Amino acid sequence: MNAIRQVLIVEDLPDVADWLHTQVSNLLTPETVDQVATLADARLKIAAGPYDLALVDLGLPDGDGVALVRPFKEVNRHSLCVVTTIFDDSEHLFGSLRAGADGYLLKDDAEPEFGEQLAGILAGRPPLSASIARRLLEQFHPDFSEREATLTRRERDILTLIAKGLSVKYAAEKLGISHYTAAGYMKNVYAKLQVNTRAEATLKAIHMGLVNPS
Repeated sequence: MNAIRQVLIVEDLPDVADWLHTQVSNLLTPETVDQVATLADARLKIAAGPYDLALVDLGLPDGDGVALVRPFKEVNRHSLCVVTTIFDDSEHLFGSLRAGADGYLLKDDAEPEFGEQLAGILAGRPPLSASIARRLLEQFHPDFSEREATLTRRERDILTLIAKGLSVKYAAEKLGISHYTAAGYMKNVYAKLQVNTRAEATLKAIHMGLVNPS
């Protein structure tokens, strides 16, 4: 790829925007780095472009940043549009990639890892956070151990509700059981599926066919 001279950062949190600005300036030494905090302002900047690179947050005050990906790529056909977000779920990941994003980086990755991934853009490596790359591969090479994990009916019920976004408290109410009982089921689910977070449990639920990602 050609040298990156013009960069657009779309991020509504000032501290995070400044951090991204610093990362980009240190790694890519661009001539110009523009920062905007809304979809509306980003659209104006894109129209006035061109840009060699855009870093786009998804959770913006006036909408979903994924709506910027396609318009950016249409105007800047040979440039990179990389999503920088805290969302590590498959719905946001694949929605961004379907829209045409060239990469997907997690802002809560350790700073050295984030910087390394961003630096990889210059070397032509796919700018994906390592954890996101693993999850992308899992979609095509699912872990067969999950099929062997035997969940009870109640454990499957609680996993399904949690994967749909309910808290343990509300899932317990929906199932007519106590919060402590529901928490116990979730503990069992985590142990059996070898996961540690709700996001990982949700991905497992999708793989097992308990939840439809669409």
